[in-house]
Amino acid sequence: MVDALRRLRMPQEEGNSSLPTNRYLRILNIVRFLLRHRNYPPDALIYESLMTAMADPRGSSKGVRKLLDDMTFQNVPLTADICYLALEALSVHPDYILRQEVVQIMEQHWFEFTMPVKQIIAVAMLREGQFEMALSKFHQLLEDPGHVDLWVYDIFILEFGREGFFDEMLQILQKRKFARGSDSAFRSIQLMALDMFSQGFHHEGTTFVWRDVVNIPIHSPSYGILENVLATGARHGDTELASQALQKLAIHGKPRQQHNDAMLEAFANSGDVTGALTLLNLQQNNGRLLLRETTMPVLRALLKNRNLISEAEAAIQSIRKEGPVPQQVLMVTIEALARTRTSEAAMHLFNDMHLLTGKSPRLSDIGLLLRHASQTKTQYDLAVAYNSELAKIDTTPVSVGNENSKKDQGNDDATVPETWMDQVEAGPAFDVIIPACAQMGDFDLAFKFIDYAKNASPDFPAWRSASWVEPFIKLALDAEHPRVWEIVDLLDQGQDAPAMMIRKELQRRRIQKRASS
Repeated sequence: MVDALRRLRMPQEEGNSSLPTNRYLRILNIVRFLLRHRNYPPDALIYESLMTAMADPRGSSKGVRKLLDDMTFQNVPLTADICYLALEALSVHPDYILRQEVVQIMEQHWFEFTMPVKQIIAVAMLREGQFEMALSKFHQLLEDPGHVDLWVYDIFILEFGREGFFDEMLQILQKRKFARGSDSAFRSIQLMALDMFSQGFHHEGTTFVWRDVVNIPIHSPSYGILENVLATGARHGDTELASQALQKLAIHGKPRQQHNDAMLEAFANSGDVTGALTLLNLQQNNGRLLLRETTMPVLRALLKNRNLISEAEAAIQSIRKEGPVPQQVLMVTIEALARTRTSEAAMHLFNDMHLLTGKSPRLSDIGLLLRHASQTKTQYDLAVAYNSELAKIDTTPVSVGNENSKKDQGNDDATVPETWMDQVEAGPAFDVIIPACAQMGDFDLAFKFIDYAKNASPDFPAWRSASWVEPFIKLALDAEHPRVWEIVDLLDQGQDAPAMMIRKELQRRRIQKRASS
């Protein structure tokens, strides 16, 4: 029984490969049998065996302390092995205070701090969450004479990865790769590291591991890891990394739309606007419907670096030589120009839209330029274009009664109908173009837009509170346009803000007229 106990407390790596899987219970049962039925004295072997059992997941730091206290009570001398085993158990069941006590005991008894013990202390610090101290201890291990076991590298790599300390993780991984005695298990560590690095979008770590993944066919990253690598390449503008990940994803089947979006983001973030716009052109030629959201990575790149806008304009001309330019490719460049230099700088491209794309501008395109136009002449030119496009859409009025009956069927309590103006977001555009037309003296066009607004929902005159009303009224009254009074009469009803505004304005003009006469 004693021989069995000695064998059970031996480390498995010392040729003790036949250890049972339930070593914890075996040790407890044998110790209990020896003490109760054989009157075996509680000597160092008994405590060393029990301390070995404490390193099992079913052990505990409380068990370690109780054993140490019991040894003192039983006058059993402390041995170096007891301290080593206690530290090993505390690396599984962290207890900073108790670990420090054991270290102090070792120092007081002049027990040797062997390399395995130093490794256990470093791992214990890691398990306690003292990451800076653990890393410092690990670096000391590398500087000390002796060989650091590979499992220590692996634990530090995985723990730092789980905590998101990717820079430190990469340093250890680099040392692990070239450590003496590196084994085949490193391939598994690499794949786990690649998963962690790419999930955290850590570019340097991802590329370090990825080089081996690409060059060593035995590696086979999962689909999810490949997607994360692609996303990392996209975020950091690494088109080579993103392309390689996309190629490996293609092995699993046709790339998804999100993969193409990531590739576009990679080009945009790298500053290769020509490549990004060319890719968009290719995607449209392959049947994809490009939306404004699709081109957002390109827009962000252009807004971040205005010098790229000229490159985008050159790319548009290059694409045009091979066929029509996708409308959204043109619009992303127009929007960048408008937002960085006002809409006036983008009008040359806007005016050439049909020539470049074969399509007319959409209402949303004109509305975007209206938001950034600084000159009345530009606003008026855009108003003319807006009028042309309005003629192509359905502007059928919406009746509040009909709309409410539809909403009642859907149990919707909303009472304000959604008109065609809401659907195309014409309200903000009208706020700009109606006063602009009046300023340019084109009241016929201004009243045409006003009629659109009034007729959109005759039973619910939301137009009364529009931003264009007050400036237009003042301009029309100044010009003494005869049709202004029909608008004035419609506004001069009730006690709401528009009614009070028109009365105040008319009163001001009457007073001004009397004063000047």
